[in-house]
Amino acid sequence: MKNTSIFSHKYFPEKSTVMLMVGAFLCYTGMYAVRKSFLAGQYLDMDFFGMDFKTVLVISQVLGYMLSKFVGIKLVSEMTSTKRATSLVLLVGFGLLMLLAFAVLPVGLKPYALFLNGLPLGMVFGLVFSYLEGRKNTELLAAALSATFIFSTGFVKTVGVWLMLDFGVGEFIMPFLTGLIFFPLFLVSVKMLSRSQQRSTEDVSLRSERSPMNAKQRMDFLRKHGLVFGGLVVVYVLLTIVRDFRDNFMVEFWAELGMQAKPELITLTEIPVAILVLMLAAFGVLIRDNRKAFNYGIYLSIVCCIGIVVLTWFFDKGVVSPIWWMVINGVGLYLPYILFHCLIFERFIALLRFNGNVGFLFYTADALGYTGSVGVMLFKEFSNTPVTWVNFLGDLNQLAGLIMTVVCVITLFLLQFKSKKQLELALHA
Repeated sequence: MKNTSIFSHKYFPEKSTVMLMVGAFLCYTGMYAVRKSFLAGQYLDMDFFGMDFKTVLVISQVLGYMLSKFVGIKLVSEMTSTKRATSLVLLVGFGLLMLLAFAVLPVGLKPYALFLNGLPLGMVFGLVFSYLEGRKNTELLAAALSATFIFSTGFVKTVGVWLMLDFGVGEFIMPFLTGLIFFPLFLVSVKMLSRSQQRSTEDVSLRSERSPMNAKQRMDFLRKHGLVFGGLVVVYVLLTIVRDFRDNFMVEFWAELGMQAKPELITLTEIPVAILVLMLAAFGVLIRDNRKAFNYGIYLSIVCCIGIVVLTWFFDKGVVSPIWWMVINGVGLYLPYILFHCLIFERFIALLRFNGNVGFLFYTADALGYTGSVGVMLFKEFSNTPVTWVNFLGDLNQLAGLIMTVVCVITLFLLQFKSKKQLELALHA
């Protein structure tokens, strides 16, 4: 008799899927412990040639991370499956060693240590996503990976603050100790990912073939689909700028709002964000049609962009409390950001039936996104604008939200026009 129990694989993820989800989550959490833990410190009693020291540290690391994204356009898109696991361990291991250097080097050299810390870490996401992309349940797998963007970034900072408050650990050694705590889990996760099953025939038929892309193939993609891709990149760049600024200075936001003595807020306020965002993002796995799934991602992004503009206006008027603003603002920023990782780029490749990989799309967009992030932080530092951290974030929300809404609408029209033109050519062939 055929098994129709609700406990059959029809209703629950297969063992291999669960292993991939857990492995991806732990792997990127381990990387975040090496990349984000230094943000738990405020470094208030020092400067760097007259500049705010923490801002210098953030810019230094993001510069390395940004450069890593540019390198990743080639290395990640061309990486073969046999080299992924070793590359992951080497990249994160080097980043951890640079945190030790950050702890022991003189103050004037610490920014250089964080530059070198960020230099390898920008390629980790692409390597982890390579295990997940092009599967019939990629949205579900990518949602688990994307959970780290929201939950883990707050969690590792909470661990860092906890080490300093409860154990008297200094601000400079704290990042290395936090990374060290998570490193064994990271190694286990790499092993889990490396033992994952290969893509099935059904995966390939639903999501297209995924293979390394050389320079000629990358240029061919841009020549054929560059206009629509360009619109997506503009939205992604703006999301990266605002999300990164919110993430990098979360401790300062809470301190400015009078809640610096409650480090648990950094994690607790991100939990509802993570749950809601990941539920909506993972829902995309139920949409088999690639065009409908892509449109679903763009429509939700438009709603979020409008939402953050309206919500920030309410916050400025005192209608919304700081905690609710941070929570709902997190949803409005993280949902479209994660939709790009879980669904939009994945379904864009599948919709086009292009024989390539998502890594090229991610790393082109990421490289430009972190370039913009550095630019905004430099502007904040050198423009001498008399605005607070919170007000600056609010201004970013409103400006970026308006631009992203317009570009999303234009991108949908461009893709619709392109599809109609291709259909007409096919009918006349």
